[in-house]
Amino acid sequence: MAPAEPPEPEDLGGYVVHATDGDVGKVGQDDRSTGDRYLLIATGPWIFGRTVLVPATVIDHVDHRSQAVYLRCTRDAIRDAPEYREDRSHRDELDVWYGKPLGLGGGAP
Repeated sequence: MAPAEPPEPEDLGGYVVHATDGDVGKVGQDDRSTGDRYLLIATGPWIFGRTVLVPATVIDHVDHRSQAVYLRCTRDAIRDAPEYREDRSHRDELDVWYGKPLGLGGGAP
């Protein structure tokens, strides 16, 4: 039997999200609306139910078998990131926060 095809990037809704130092939430079910350059994370009760948007450049890797996304930033970077807004200026702000191109600059540790 052939292995199942991994989901497309837009099908990551519900995957658990891990920062370099622990869990930060799950990929939002409505993540498709953000396009393939960003990941919408629902943090749940960890930081008062905030929703944050992270650029795809911050993703280290995706493990489809365990349905997990691993980021190249800390929990503090996610906690302190600007809260999600649906406007272009927000995405520009995120690019500065996480830095380009590898998510290593800006406010992210």
